[in-house]
Amino acid sequence: MDAGAKSAIVATLAAVALLVGGVQVAGVRGPASATVFQFSAAGDFGSWTGFTASLTELSMTASDFAIALGDLSYGGESEQAWCQEFKRYFDNVLVIAGNHDTGQPPFNEGSINLFAAHCPYSLRERMVGEYGKQYYFDYPGGNPLARFILVSPDLLFVVDHGEHYDYSAGTPRYNWTRDAIDGARTAGIPWVIVAMHKNCVAAGDHPCEIGTDLFNLLLERRVDLIVQGHTHHYARSKQLALSAGPCAGIQLGTFLPGCISDDGSDGQYLQGSGSVLVIAGTGGRDIDPFNPSDPYAGYFAAWQGTQPANVGKGVVSFDVAPDRLSVRTHLDGGFTDTYTIEGGSRQPSPVQDFLVVLGIVGAMSAGTGIVFVRRIGNVPKVPREPASREGPSSSDERR
Repeated sequence: MDAGAKSAIVATLAAVALLVGGVQVAGVRGPASATVFQFSAAGDFGSWTGFTASLTELSMTASDFAIALGDLSYGGESEQAWCQEFKRYFDNVLVIAGNHDTGQPPFNEGSINLFAAHCPYSLRERMVGEYGKQYYFDYPGGNPLARFILVSPDLLFVVDHGEHYDYSAGTPRYNWTRDAIDGARTAGIPWVIVAMHKNCVAAGDHPCEIGTDLFNLLLERRVDLIVQGHTHHYARSKQLALSAGPCAGIQLGTFLPGCISDDGSDGQYLQGSGSVLVIAGTGGRDIDPFNPSDPYAGYFAAWQGTQPANVGKGVVSFDVAPDRLSVRTHLDGGFTDTYTIEGGSRQPSPVQDFLVVLGIVGAMSAGTGIVFVRRIGNVPKVPREPASREGPSSSDERR
């Protein structure tokens, strides 16, 4: 959808809301409260100068908490020392494992069990699951605006006797994730955010490691936001969604334009139209190039290049309100990206199309104005190709 049409829809809905005031439509849930909170996220930190640069960026945000998306110290210092350094800049950090935190080769790079002990779950809100590996929580407590679901697909936990976290369709971990998403919808929580370390759709060094089953589940359920690390750069996707015809599911090594519900070129998305993926492997390691020739590159709307002015490290910050999710990068280079997801009803309504009959005075002296409003999620979107922003290759890094 072009920016003009999208703005017209938003303006129409706003006008209807102002005119009808307290009129309630069956099946539509309004904002629960005026609460707003902020969180930040990044992965792939290490223990060196890039780590310090990212922590400095994080300390300048107004975040209530931060999520460390795995690959934490890379063995540069002990788990305790790494957590102490993090907390020296920003105290309220939550962790999820990456492949460098599980005891896999190269060895002695850290144990998620020790990271979880020294960077413990620090929120007042109830946590369900196993912290550091697979858990969720609703935030803020009492009347939550978002459910955060953190998972560990395709990680082999040598520190736990070699257990492999498999999220293939029908497995217990797949079902756990599905139920956590559905539970948030049933509870009427406005936003669902899923975070993990590894990728499926990315335009860097990594293939689809988490498996298409899990990624397609997230798209099928239209979770609002997917946040990952692993690939050492920042990239934001177009809005992605499954549909009966043009996109039955993301396929390995293939770009399917029909999976794009909004191209994101104007930095504005509509909630319920699909999922937005953010890759934030910007926590401290050298920034890697975005590969515009990768089959998955067409799924992305914005990305960080590797020109000297763009290679900054840092975090991505998310402001969460009942009716809007606003996102911006905090990187120490010249690259910036901002976008918003405008909120909408998540509850299924028996009335997909409805009429609002209003008495209008002034220009419409006939006395009655009729406004036809179609559910935003049904508006078709036209995908566009991304602009190229590639840069030269950076130095080799441990992934």
